[in-house]
Amino acid sequence: MILGFSLAAVVPLALVILLLTDRIGGMVRAEAATRLGSALGAVQSEIAAEERRATDKLQIVSSDPQLKRLYLLRSGESRALSEYLSERRILLDLDFLSLSDTAGARVADAAAIPGPQGERDIARPSPSKGGRPLRGIEIRRLDGESGLALVAHVPVRYQGQIAGWLEGGIALDAAFLERLRAESGIDLALLDPGNRVVGGTRPVAWYPMRWPRSPQSPSLTPYHYGSTYALAVPVLVGDPPYATIEGFMPTASSDRTIASLQIASGILGLVSLGLAILLASLWSSQLSKPVERLAAYSAKVARGTWDEPLSLHSFRELETLVAALDQMRRDLQTNRDRLIVSERQAAWSQMARKVAHEVKNPLTPIAISIADLKRSYEQKRPDFPEILDQAVRTIGDEVDTLKKMLQEFADFARFPPPHLAPCRWSGIAADLETLYGRDVESGRLAVAAEGRSITFPADAGQMRQALVNLVQNGLEAVGDTGRVTVGAEAGDSAVVIRVADTGPGLTPEQRARLFAPGFTTKGHGSGLGLTIVERIVIEHGGAIAVESMLGSGTTFRISLPLGAKG
Repeated sequence: MILGFSLAAVVPLALVILLLTDRIGGMVRAEAATRLGSALGAVQSEIAAEERRATDKLQIVSSDPQLKRLYLLRSGESRALSEYLSERRILLDLDFLSLSDTAGARVADAAAIPGPQGERDIARPSPSKGGRPLRGIEIRRLDGESGLALVAHVPVRYQGQIAGWLEGGIALDAAFLERLRAESGIDLALLDPGNRVVGGTRPVAWYPMRWPRSPQSPSLTPYHYGSTYALAVPVLVGDPPYATIEGFMPTASSDRTIASLQIASGILGLVSLGLAILLASLWSSQLSKPVERLAAYSAKVARGTWDEPLSLHSFRELETLVAALDQMRRDLQTNRDRLIVSERQAAWSQMARKVAHEVKNPLTPIAISIADLKRSYEQKRPDFPEILDQAVRTIGDEVDTLKKMLQEFADFARFPPPHLAPCRWSGIAADLETLYGRDVESGRLAVAAEGRSITFPADAGQMRQALVNLVQNGLEAVGDTGRVTVGAEAGDSAVVIRVADTGPGLTPEQRARLFAPGFTTKGHGSGLGLTIVERIVIEHGGAIAVESMLGSGTTFRISLPLGAKG
């Protein structure tokens, strides 16, 4: 009850707070995604524009006749060509500009001419892969400083042939990112195609470690880093893998709002929880004692103690339950007495029918023998002595059959409880080998040598009787050409005795009725043998199972506990 009241007080509030904070967080994420997406889209557009402008500017320089004259008529030092490139770099607002021959060797570089006083060093991109200029545009690392370079390549043609290559562009460095930050209003970071931060509007150590992802496909979903939302977009310049621009937008104000809401809801939840526990404790104390008494009485009824009535004064609902339980007790007591009488009558009725049926079978040959003997005597037949001798033998055999059958019924009716004592499997196995010596010699019976040292609590006489019954059934099933195998093995808590034969097997219907009193698959017998075996095993605290299919033999497995019964 205390738990239920506590959950009823806390769970709805927790769900409301979770939904509310999730809604606020979703709104913040949506706003961040919208703002970051818009800002980074503008950054991508700016980089694309710079790409086009750089290519256009190089096209202007490559078509200048003065460049071709200085390049083609140069002799020795190319200082005049470098001065020309430096001048054009400044006029066209490029961060670097150089000229290479068709083999990729650099002929002149604007960086060879020092800039005006106070001007920062000229940016220089790292060499292209393979050392040769590429057609088009690409992204490369800056040589000697953090950042990347947007590099365009334009051929210098003379008389329809490529005479050299112009390489120029802009530096995507901290200054470039600061200019973009002023336009977009968000902090930016630049990542190379290997997903490493190479520059940004904040110190490199501030930027978060990236989650594992492919550099060719940056995440287009904002992620939360501290009090900041971040979003990455590719710099679609050159061939993949692409560099990446990542934007960061602070969310400290919304985070503080969510935290304040969570703290207030936590305090409210604690107050509600305290009140719920107090009220539940008061109500449960009034209800728990009658329920405990009712539970104890139910346990007594479950154990079979049905004679003591129950009287309890409590809530009306509990009193109704007590009345129903007491009525159930009385009904169970009445039904138990009726069931005991009914089961006793049914058992004796079945036993009487079985005895009458089994007694009738040997009485028939006895009556025939007596009638034949009387007729032969009246006819004064000369072979009367032989007929008398045959009749005596027949009557004697049938009387022995009656004695054995009646002894089986007497044993079944007055079966004594087992007297458990340490029992060695080697002793029982030796008794079986002695009793069925001829079958062991002929190979019809085999008692496995493994497990002879196993000791378990059992009544040795009753276990021997059960195994003799199973072995005898198996030998009768296999005939002269089959084989019966007996063995035992010990597990962690039980010993398993196995009796297997290679006989014809059983049908599913026969397996289902195998242990029923009176059921037999043979043309003779009382049908109590396997019933007695099952009774012995159950009274030893064990279990018996049978595995059989037509044409594959039959296996009985007896499991007996290694610990003492009870």
